[in-house]
Amino acid sequence: MTSTRSDRSDRSTFEERLLVELKDEITARNLERSGALSSPDTVGRGARRSRVPVWRLAVAAGVAGVLAAGVLVVQVIRADDLPAEASAAQVLHDAALTARQQPALTARPDQYVFTEYLATYREEPMSGPYHTYRFQRWVTAGDGDQWQARRRPESEPDAWQKAPPRADTPRPAGYLTGLPTDPDGMLRYLRDNPPDLNLPAGADEAAIAAEPTAPFTTASWFLDGYLPPESMGALFEAMARVPGAVVVPGGVKDAAGRHGIALRTPGVFGATDDVIFDRETYAYLGTRMMLVRDGKESLYLSTARLRTAIVDHPGQLP
Repeated sequence: MTSTRSDRSDRSTFEERLLVELKDEITARNLERSGALSSPDTVGRGARRSRVPVWRLAVAAGVAGVLAAGVLVVQVIRADDLPAEASAAQVLHDAALTARQQPALTARPDQYVFTEYLATYREEPMSGPYHTYRFQRWVTAGDGDQWQARRRPESEPDAWQKAPPRADTPRPAGYLTGLPTDPDGMLRYLRDNPPDLNLPAGADEAAIAAEPTAPFTTASWFLDGYLPPESMGALFEAMARVPGAVVVPGGVKDAAGRHGIALRTPGVFGATDDVIFDRETYAYLGTRMMLVRDGKESLYLSTARLRTAIVDHPGQLP
């Protein structure tokens, strides 16, 4: 009995510490991970794979479809099942079908992957007003670490902002080619290539990386960049084989107000991560982070991927 109480106390202390760190870490890591806090005039350098906070072992901001020349488009596939009745695996299989129907974006090594998205968040984890920012990011399509980004309040179209980059900011995912195109191969690749977890001192990173749900963590980093259609489809099908994801009852919206189906991903501590797909096309829309405190959920962050394209240089718009 004493051991059980001690274990509960240790777990409670660990969770409390994670929540205390959440305010600083979420702004510095999650937004900066997507280029939100990087200066548009500064080239960021960092690890090839993102460092993921321990309390957030899965985050995804993938490719949504928009009707624009040179950018991804979505072929409409209407769903027969209601979102609440569909399993997470069914949603991911349908997302894989949609992904494979997209035209491929080809890029030279000297070009850049351009992404634009919205993020709605608040500075205090469990209280305070929400703010919506628009982000634009350019990541090299080659093997280097060059990338740039800028942001502005959504309500101020001309107020693009600069922010000093952090020295440990990793390079976001860019043009990801050469990945497996079958689900078995992709699942093996996800297990063999985990991201740095940025764990607190004393945490067992090997044990966490060995968890059955760990491929979701790696997949989330890949979804932040551009994958060719066949690899994107294989990624969703591999995610469908990872246990633990469930469909969130009821409808949800991403940061752009688009209605979607949310999958609650596994392997998260002190919060829940919802991956959002379009409720009709199953195109990948964005993510939603819900903090959990005393059994209550509170929206902390919502994202919406708007467009992805290939451009010639940072600062260029498609």
